[in-house]
Amino acid sequence: MASGILTTLLLFCAVLLVIEGGKIRHKEDSEENEDACQRYMDVAIVGAGPAGTYSAYRLREQNLRVEVFEYSNRVGGRLYTSRLPDAPDVPVELGGMRFIPQVHTRVMHLVQELGLTSRLFSLNYENTADSRFFLRGKSFLPQELAEGDIPYKLSAEEKANQGRIFRYYLEKLTGYNGTDVDEIMLLQLKVKDGRYLYAVPIDEALGMVATEEGRQFMLALDQFESDFASDTSLSFIENNIGPYSGDYPVVTVTEGMSAIPKGLLRAFLDASSRHQVTLNRKLLSIVRNDAVGYRLVFQKTQTQDGVTTLLDSFDVVCAKKIILALPRLALSQIEWNPLRDDRVNEAINAVRDVKVVKVFLTFPTRWWMDSSTYPARVTYSDLSFSQFYDWGRSNVTGHYIMLASYADETRAKLLASLNAKGNLASGSVGGPHRVTKGLVDSLLDDIAKAYGTDRRYIPEPISAMAQFWGSYPFGGGWVVWKAGYRYDDVISTVQRPSLTDQIFCVGADHSRGYHVGWSEGAYETVDRVMDMYFL
Repeated sequence: MASGILTTLLLFCAVLLVIEGGKIRHKEDSEENEDACQRYMDVAIVGAGPAGTYSAYRLREQNLRVEVFEYSNRVGGRLYTSRLPDAPDVPVELGGMRFIPQVHTRVMHLVQELGLTSRLFSLNYENTADSRFFLRGKSFLPQELAEGDIPYKLSAEEKANQGRIFRYYLEKLTGYNGTDVDEIMLLQLKVKDGRYLYAVPIDEALGMVATEEGRQFMLALDQFESDFASDTSLSFIENNIGPYSGDYPVVTVTEGMSAIPKGLLRAFLDASSRHQVTLNRKLLSIVRNDAVGYRLVFQKTQTQDGVTTLLDSFDVVCAKKIILALPRLALSQIEWNPLRDDRVNEAINAVRDVKVVKVFLTFPTRWWMDSSTYPARVTYSDLSFSQFYDWGRSNVTGHYIMLASYADETRAKLLASLNAKGNLASGSVGGPHRVTKGLVDSLLDDIAKAYGTDRRYIPEPISAMAQFWGSYPFGGGWVVWKAGYRYDDVISTVQRPSLTDQIFCVGADHSRGYHVGWSEGAYETVDRVMDMYFL
């Protein structure tokens, strides 16, 4: 009798349901059993950046149990708003910092729908008269670069097209001289030997039509070295004669760009008590399980002082559908057989990560405007800082903020090497945003040259903060398309790597050429997946 009671009790305990904070979890699915599922959901969304939070937002009222997982303890991905210690009232954007309402219509719609506000991003030189270029030791107004004498030995024909150099090269390459150029047309244009324009690497394309001096001049105007890497497609043409060419005003989110993903996630959680967000989880593998859908194995992480590290414990969950809202680098490291397929792997790697750095400094005076030979709120240069922006003034302390450097690729790597050694700069924050004295000195030396200021009279910064985009899970600050890939082919392949699985990939890294690297691209891919497979 006693033995029978004990057996019954053990069987009862094996299926005991434990209620934890309103969530039902099976007792046998404990953390000690790594093969069991600790909880079940209709949709698992991996990644809490723009694409992941927007996916959750779109599913918020579909009567589904949805859970969002995030590698670190921060929501927002490459939208990363922070504050400097002596300017707590001024958002500084360590990641995406602006958008174009007429082009990024989804972003603008979400800003309005979430009750946020936008304002002119006056630091784009298209939006301000206070901008200059410092190239080959000389300072120029934008108009002077378009029409005046420049320190580049252009050919006579290039010189005649100095103010329209991007369009001039396109016409030389393809013979096209129409008025409107859009993305569809760019995919249809061919170079003189019959190849499609998108299939020709930029080095080869420019070798057909540009002198080396013309190429260097175009790079100086574009300011992003990643647009001119040897394997890059002709994305610079889209960026400079397409919708990003300065025809529309550029704006930003008053509350900070990361207010968008945070607002989306808040609305998602408010919509249903069944929804959940779990931070500090790294997705390791996905295995199909016909009984429950898919088993996802996450490694737990911890984030301290902005640094995320792996722990020796795991979380195993099951979901009927999965949305992978991840950058290229993180997506490529997941153990799931369809991602190892040659066709899918090639599509994932049709884009290349771009190393990026931003460095913010604060000062007691606005010396770059008040005591310089070439005052400007925005300066582009061929020096180490690449791009400089006057970020404004704190109403709390009266201190002035500069984005001392916004640079990519070679210059980003150079600044990273300077920041890897030596003592911290005075006023530097700690952790991954630390700034060394060597980095500050190098930047201020070059900024002084560009502004025609005596370096000895520049005060030491009061505070300093940097963001280097290049490590896991992002790989870079954005991506660029490699030559030879059609957007639609890649996007459709990455979007659903396996036609027999309910697993979908979204995110800006694999979005259309106009939107790749922008949060609009992330939202565009989510809308496409939602409309085709969920709603």
